[in-house]
Amino acid sequence: MNTEQRPEHEQPWTVGRVIRWCEDYFRGKGAGAPRLDAELLLARVLSCTRLRLYVDWNKLLEKEELAALRGLVARRGAGEPTAYILGEREFWSLRFKVTPDVLVPRPETEHAVEAVLEVAARLGLRSPRIADIGTGSGIIACALAKSLPTSTIWASDVSQAALAVAEENARALGLAERIRFVRGDMLAPLAEAGPFDVLVSNPPYVGPDAWDELPEEVKRYEPEIALRGAGPDGLEAVERLLVEGLRVLARPGAVVCEIGRGQSDRACALAARARYREVAVKKDLAGVPRVVVAVVEADA
Repeated sequence: MNTEQRPEHEQPWTVGRVIRWCEDYFRGKGAGAPRLDAELLLARVLSCTRLRLYVDWNKLLEKEELAALRGLVARRGAGEPTAYILGEREFWSLRFKVTPDVLVPRPETEHAVEAVLEVAARLGLRSPRIADIGTGSGIIACALAKSLPTSTIWASDVSQAALAVAEENARALGLAERIRFVRGDMLAPLAEAGPFDVLVSNPPYVGPDAWDELPEEVKRYEPEIALRGAGPDGLEAVERLLVEGLRVLARPGAVVCEIGRGQSDRACALAARARYREVAVKKDLAGVPRVVVAVVEADA
């Protein structure tokens, strides 16, 4: 009797079978990317790349490897985000340390980085001074430092634990000398450091209704302080950034802020009320208005 003729429960645990089993298991648990989760966890156990998994598709796993994988699969099955299990996540083609003290980096936030690069080019900023407000793990600050070698960047956060993660990421990427980390609420620790050409932020913006709709693993594991926005619509931090930002922005200057689904009209209205002359919205790959860009002109 060859392998193909054996009952499913007697099939050998090859790389391919393990991936398929884990994918089905994670899908049954409601995971958003079950195949990716399966590949990432198995690649960690085997100390290889995801590409290598397909090269070794028919390779048998050792008992010790299966035992190690079971522990990781159990954690993911219980809802713990894969990034926290692995302790890292890729963003802007860079690898970042991630802990439960910071949000899991998401691809949508790359649109905020893109928006900063676009507005810096449009305003002709050769050596922009940029402040990343609520830096978390430092993904925006580090991505910009990498993409804009002549920039000077400040990064603030109210959480000392988050700042420790961000500083570690900056050191690991060789960017520690390019970014100045400061602790405090919003723009408070940056009052004497301006003027800044660009303020960028992925602030807490999840409103009450949207909070109820978030996946349980997000509400259970990720820091609520970095997710739940204050005010009836969740946009209190966005409004503060727009209003207080005028005090520290150069002229011309810009605010670039990530927002959530259904918040673009309100965010643009807040920018217009604060008398920004030019307000635009950048959509993500799913067509959702994701980033608001508010520019204050030279004569404002």
